[in-house]
Amino acid sequence: MFSDRFVVCLSIGLCLTIPSEFARSGEPIVAKDNQSRQSIPWDTLPSGLDPTLVIDLAMEDQCRREGIQLAPGCNDTLFVRRAYLDLVGRVPNLDEASAFLSQTDSNKRSLLIDRLLDSEEYAAHLAEVFDAILIGRTNPEQLRRRTEAGWIDYLQRAIRENRPWNHVSREILLARNESSDTQGANWYLYARNDKTQEIAEAVSKDFFGVRIDCAQCHDHPLASEIEQKHYWGLVAFFNRSKNADKSHRNPRISESAIGGFSEFANVEGESKPNELVYLGNRSVAEQRPGKDSKEEDKDELYLDSTDKSYRVPKFSRREQFVENVLKDHPLFAKSMVNRMWGWMVGRGLVHPVDALDSYHPASHPELLEWLGRDFERSGFDIKRLIRSLALSRTYQRESRQTVFADPKWFSSSLPKPLTAEMLHRSFGTVLLPKDLKSWNDPINRQEFTRLFPDVLAEESMSNVSQSLLLSNSRILLDLITPQNSDLLSRLVSKELTSEAIVQELFRAILGRNPDEDELKVSTEYLGRPNPKSAMLIEGLAWSLLTSAEFRFNH
Repeated sequence: MFSDRFVVCLSIGLCLTIPSEFARSGEPIVAKDNQSRQSIPWDTLPSGLDPTLVIDLAMEDQCRREGIQLAPGCNDTLFVRRAYLDLVGRVPNLDEASAFLSQTDSNKRSLLIDRLLDSEEYAAHLAEVFDAILIGRTNPEQLRRRTEAGWIDYLQRAIRENRPWNHVSREILLARNESSDTQGANWYLYARNDKTQEIAEAVSKDFFGVRIDCAQCHDHPLASEIEQKHYWGLVAFFNRSKNADKSHRNPRISESAIGGFSEFANVEGESKPNELVYLGNRSVAEQRPGKDSKEEDKDELYLDSTDKSYRVPKFSRREQFVENVLKDHPLFAKSMVNRMWGWMVGRGLVHPVDALDSYHPASHPELLEWLGRDFERSGFDIKRLIRSLALSRTYQRESRQTVFADPKWFSSSLPKPLTAEMLHRSFGTVLLPKDLKSWNDPINRQEFTRLFPDVLAEESMSNVSQSLLLSNSRILLDLITPQNSDLLSRLVSKELTSEAIVQELFRAILGRNPDEDELKVSTEYLGRPNPKSAMLIEGLAWSLLTSAEFRFNH
């Protein structure tokens, strides 16, 4: 049988222009005549292709046409660090890195990706990522409340079992706790305390990748497809819902069968009814009461009339939204593809990741469309999507560039700042706290989440508060001591030369050996008037831990 690579190359007409050794070497294509080669015929691509292959062909074809040279593939030392950070949220420890580097299996990168994706750490890490995306950064009390409500457990369970994203989204937005498997899913709506405009803005951003905030008062001035009626229509889908229980341990959301009819006014003062409609003019028909008629809240309008504090109407606006708007919406699959692309690669095909509108065109629109359809065909399989990205040459390129290229072409890997959780967990991984339970305390970690980058931030900028935490906070400085760190305790107690200490610190913290200059300068530092003192070793460890090389996934 022909390989996928051969079939695609044949259909694209590139068999004579891509050397056969390219697939093995991963060397960049440099086009001599950008216009003479045919681009990918997306409409005729064979179905069922490996998405990893399609990703790489699309990226390389675009760079060829732009005349951009691709960065070479990263080495195993960089790859193992990158994969651990993205897939389980921490750097690998020395044993894990050494085990991977010593393997001779040509398929070892794929095997590592599969092992990490099957781990409990992956489920816990991605649950943190989704929590930050769907709920946002909050204080310790709010984190405690949603943890007790079962939200974090729900996310971990869904990721561990690799539930289809369309099923998870339905459970979150229907918010009915229909079984033990959905316990905790209610929190997404419950946490917003009946603020229906806040709910609508969050739903549009999180499940469709579109910010509709500015359509509150008028049609979007830059993206004409986003109309004011879509904003208030989305509000209407949720404005009959109300938190039924004040105890966060058993969050339930009731829904009325009546009400929620109103009008909205634009900036010219014109009023229109808030009909059940969303982007793409996906609408749900609903009979509106007459102007002078008064609705009556009858038991017969509900599925069960015994519990008046929690009611499910026969005509549920939330259920209508899930079944008639969310289901099969063209932006639904693309928004998750774009978000996971941004998470793994450092920038969405549409940037920012929550701007899937006509004003923010995709850098590779055909690829985004193809990946969206492939995600649907896969049954909305998030793990398969992440695996496809991690296996791609696009993901595995070096971050260093010889010539500047716009990051939207993905000709090299884009350095990504570690999130607060990744940074906190990585400090613990390399320093080996003697009191691991205390270091992992949520309140301890919250100090990092308060100051460090949000997940999928539009841009990364360091600030004074972050610098102060890294340089003066007792949370970190108390850990970088032989009394509290097994790594530093071992280095202080062992009879090691200054050079050996430097090499061990570099391998443990940065995952590599120091270069000649680094070894020379660091060894001279440890050889100061009080050679190899604990304070000097602590200082060198601190400088490596707070370096850009440690704080970025590159």
